[in-house]
Amino acid sequence: MPNRYLSAIYEEGGRVLPRVDCWGLTIIARSELFGLPMLSDFGAVTRKSIIDFQRSYRAEVERALEECQPFPGAIAAAFRGQACVHVGLVVDVDGRQRVLETNPGSGVSLTPLRTFTDQYSKVIFYRDRNLSEQA
Repeated sequence: MPNRYLSAIYEEGGRVLPRVDCWGLTIIARSELFGLPMLSDFGAVTRKSIIDFQRSYRAEVERALEECQPFPGAIAAAFRGQACVHVGLVVDVDGRQRVLETNPGSGVSLTPLRTFTDQYSKVIFYRDRNLSEQA
């Protein structure tokens, strides 16, 4: 895992390393690590603007993503109730699936997949709809 992701600094609405929020880190890392196309950056949408966050999440899913099982390169969308509140990227670290994520206060972490899923009421994993060669 390149140090540039692990040393990122959490910044609400950040879309350029080293200052990123959870969506910024996810879209940059999935593109660079897995060669996948960049997804929408949602501009200034942040988790603090929950209505805009939900609209953007739903629009991106409808436009480009489909549900899948977790695999390296998949986006992990975490829910509390019906609201998506956080995202991360599934990566492989020493043969084990982890979620590359960043949060205010704690910063970047490589959270074991089970630990990540246990923190939320629901986690949905996504892959690109139009890339049939993706796992």
